[in-house]
Amino acid sequence: MDGVLVVDKPEGWTSHDVVAKIRNLTRIKKVGHTGTLDPFATGVLPLTLGRATRLTNYFLSSDKAYRGVIRFGFATATYDVNGEALGEDTRPELDAQRILELSARYLGTIQQTLPPFSAKKLHGRPLYEYARKGVELEPSTKQVTIHSFEIHRVEGAEVEFSLACSAGTYVRSLAHDLGRDYGCGAHLSRLRRIRSGEFPIERATPLSDDKGIFPREHFLECAIPLAELLREIPAIVVSAGDRTRLTHGADINVLTSARDAPEYRILDETGALVAIAQMVQSFVPPVAQPAHWVRIHPKIIF
Repeated sequence: MDGVLVVDKPEGWTSHDVVAKIRNLTRIKKVGHTGTLDPFATGVLPLTLGRATRLTNYFLSSDKAYRGVIRFGFATATYDVNGEALGEDTRPELDAQRILELSARYLGTIQQTLPPFSAKKLHGRPLYEYARKGVELEPSTKQVTIHSFEIHRVEGAEVEFSLACSAGTYVRSLAHDLGRDYGCGAHLSRLRRIRSGEFPIERATPLSDDKGIFPREHFLECAIPLAELLREIPAIVVSAGDRTRLTHGADINVLTSARDAPEYRILDETGALVAIAQMVQSFVPPVAQPAHWVRIHPKIIF
């Protein structure tokens, strides 16, 4: 089986736990995830199966969307509900208007401070190794983009929100920084990923139901095949001869209406995905016409 299985990750599981379970259940040797979710978080976790692991980098860089709850009153060492509390719980009665004003400051491209307990590496070692040993480091930052940050409910010391952001955004850092700005500390208490790139929560399948873990056949049936992935990349159908030349690494010339696309999905006459190709050269036609010749080179071959 080659494709993507979108799992609704349960609370308490690491992303690696889910990968190991699916690998064991499906007996597929190559299974990878496309961006981790913290153990306390739930929701969309796309897994690449078989030859689809060659597409992992496309999914790693895709935007994400979340719903969650921020608990104000105290910060934690990990910036989330599982971390050690850093101070007493002040149990604030939040000002909803002030929360809205502060959250609006984070829209757009920002420099985000990374949590000390994160997998980001420094000198070849993840930051959490330094944090566990009590080694204090200068805060690391990274550039991320917050497309939307909506506040849905402010009640007591809790704020319910939804967020759309670029890949690599630390939602728990956003919660921590918002609490710092408000002046009472805060941490991320609940998080659910509702979209990862082209995969919404509606396409996610849970690992189990009331009767236990689903059988192998269930997950294979739920997997999205290669030909249905990366639909935002224009597709070109090629002949059997061009397919052979392309899969042997040769450039080919093809007709397409998407002349200026940097990449193309290459399908054979049955509709199967055979390659991702990059555009090498575009030929300007002498007169306006709907299709143009482009020369393409295979980038990923299936």
